[in-house]
Amino acid sequence: MRTRLSWIALLASLVAACDFSQGKMVGDDQPEEPDAGVDGQTGCAEGLAGAGCVLALYDQAAASCDPADVAKLTAALDARAGLGPLWAGGRALFRTAAPRAVAGAFNEWSTTALQTSALCGSSLVVGVGAVPTGLHPYKLVDGDTWSLDPENPAFAYDDFAGNADGKNSVIDTPDSGKGHLVALDRVCGAELGNCRDVTAYLPPGYDAPEAASTTYPVLFMHDGKNVWDDHDCCFGHTGWEVNVTLDAEIAANRVAPVIVIAADQTTARNDEYGLSQATMDKFIAFQIDELQPRALAKVRGNGRVYIAGSSLGGLVSMHLALRHPQTYAGVASLSGAFWPGMEDGTALRDQLPSMGKQPLAIYVDSGGSVAQNSDGAADTVEVRDLLVQMGWQRADSPTCTAGPSSVCYYLESGATHDELAWKARAWRFLRYLFPN
Repeated sequence: MRTRLSWIALLASLVAACDFSQGKMVGDDQPEEPDAGVDGQTGCAEGLAGAGCVLALYDQAAASCDPADVAKLTAALDARAGLGPLWAGGRALFRTAAPRAVAGAFNEWSTTALQTSALCGSSLVVGVGAVPTGLHPYKLVDGDTWSLDPENPAFAYDDFAGNADGKNSVIDTPDSGKGHLVALDRVCGAELGNCRDVTAYLPPGYDAPEAASTTYPVLFMHDGKNVWDDHDCCFGHTGWEVNVTLDAEIAANRVAPVIVIAADQTTARNDEYGLSQATMDKFIAFQIDELQPRALAKVRGNGRVYIAGSSLGGLVSMHLALRHPQTYAGVASLSGAFWPGMEDGTALRDQLPSMGKQPLAIYVDSGGSVAQNSDGAADTVEVRDLLVQMGWQRADSPTCTAGPSSVCYYLESGATHDELAWKARAWRFLRYLFPN
């Protein structure tokens, strides 16, 4: 049996195996982390990419209780505050402000299997436990109180009747094959006089150490309360479930990994998205100058930005892309509400000629009937044909190929004007704009 001192020596050798000048593990079986930054205080790769190194620091500190080791671990965790638990090699480290139980799908929601506590009598409260590969919901538990992890922006919707939050925190291991949702900073618009929550979908493997410098195209979507897999939203229709669709499409190699960012709609949604020309102009300025720059600063985008929405969200998406082609590479409008402004000649169809041909990949679709103009089917055809007259080349989904002069069209005859219909068609514009 090993003595305590021999265990300390072994753990010290593991920590020493971290090449602190390069922020990576040394050894023939360890892949190098590509171009990841290095935390100057601890030598671990920055952010979640350094999880394995930080767990090694924990092992050494827990074995030695040396204040210097605890201080180094504390510095490593302070540098990663707000990123959530750290996972590597089948283990996860959780940090909490006070001792808590960590109950989740990975331990059958046990309130005793994994608990955080003060490490070596210090002010650092942590817990480490076995967490297998996968995307696992969890909650922090204090007595009878179950709460989200305030240090973790990653979450999943939960329609369990006993969950007052309607959400759980999640730990998504880099090898799970699934993406996950994260809460970004709330954004307020001075001219609009309101604020909105912002959520992002990060694709599978986003937090893997080997992907630390990988960048992705970014799709902004409107009606952020409606585009995810929240089964309590949208008048019982659930949401678009874009995150679920993307997980399946990416796994099948039909869609390239993409980041999706969606800001919640407000009570002024209809005016912001097009019923009021003046309010829409303010919203477009907010989207371009405030919302997008702040959100893009939080993710690893590759500079290619897209915009999409449905109904009035589809209308404002078209206005954004056509007015700011230097910002967007493509746009998707599902069941676009192209009728506002018809009475005074300011509808999108009236403005299109003056906007001119722009280098944009465009997707437009509808349900309903062209003959009856249900779901805006006839309006969509008119906009499609105007785009063709202006220089875009038409193809019909699913045979479209995205390019700066392509317009992709689809009619789902009889489809209704709701999230269930847009959920069913979402794969079409995703495959078009982000082919793998």
